[in-house]
Amino acid sequence: MTTQNVARLEEQYFRPPPQPVAPLRAARALKNFMVQKPLGGFGVVLIVLVVLTAFLAPFIQRYEPDAVFSRDNPDYDAELAEKSLEDRSIRFQHPPEKFEKTVIAAVDGISASHWLGTDTAGRDVWSRMVWGAQLSLLVGVGAAIIAIIFGLFFGIVSAYFGGWVDLVIQRMTDTLQAFPALILLLLFLQVVENANKYHMTMALGIVGIAAVIRVVRSAVLRTRSELYVDAAQVIGANDVRVMVRHILPNIMAPTIVIFTISIGSYIVAESSLAFIGFGDPAAISWGKMVNEGRKLFPAEYTMSLVAGGAITLTVLGFNLAGDALRDVLDPRMRGAGKSGF
Repeated sequence: MTTQNVARLEEQYFRPPPQPVAPLRAARALKNFMVQKPLGGFGVVLIVLVVLTAFLAPFIQRYEPDAVFSRDNPDYDAELAEKSLEDRSIRFQHPPEKFEKTVIAAVDGISASHWLGTDTAGRDVWSRMVWGAQLSLLVGVGAAIIAIIFGLFFGIVSAYFGGWVDLVIQRMTDTLQAFPALILLLLFLQVVENANKYHMTMALGIVGIAAVIRVVRSAVLRTRSELYVDAAQVIGANDVRVMVRHILPNIMAPTIVIFTISIGSYIVAESSLAFIGFGDPAAISWGKMVNEGRKLFPAEYTMSLVAGGAITLTVLGFNLAGDALRDVLDPRMRGAGKSGF
């Protein structure tokens, strides 16, 4: 049977009921989601705030993130500095601070000029915070997309064909999961010369493929035995068409959930690697800011507090939204937890 005939039969027997236009349908779905799952709605609000912060960073920054600020040196001795111009030996008899008119404005507290103060290098913490949101979203979403794309492909192929194909893919998955994720990430970042944020995104995505394969495979095994899959095969649809046209749309619910929740995990992983000194040295990372503030704690806690709070709220947003999506999309859980708590 030709592909055109198969498509015509699918259109005749698998035609979905008429749906409202996409924007109206999306608005209704979002409204119902916010009402039924208030915690999930709160997570969506947090995600929107982080996304807006990342995209509007060039407009809401107060200064360039790498700009170094200075302040008047209270220990400066103008008379001594003038004498040192004639007698250089004087500089060896007094502390260097006596001869510097200005010094780097390191670890300045919260002020009207610097809403969150400055870091140890005299840079504005607020400006670096809003730019750090871009790296977190890039790594989190990018790694999740890589894991989902490859996990979907191998998970569907493994469960649909079964036999030796399933055996080979699952043993490869077992091998990937046998190594601790942190060891794999550190190994990858050590092998790659001058690892940057794109290398880190790729490494995190590769590490996450195995978990996606497991989830997708179990969903496909349930879907493969449905009558509509058998019907599509009976009317002559080939394997690729069955997988793409009939199986893939019906396993999107668990795929969306694992995609959403995994973003938070990848953000934590990136921050953890940055905290211990790995990753892109040129990128602005919340993890590096937490580590820098840790060295000043508890005398100066602002930087660690705001950077750690940003990581916490971002991950919390994705986790709450993903958990609520699971309740909404999983038919077995639609009757439970209507209040969202």
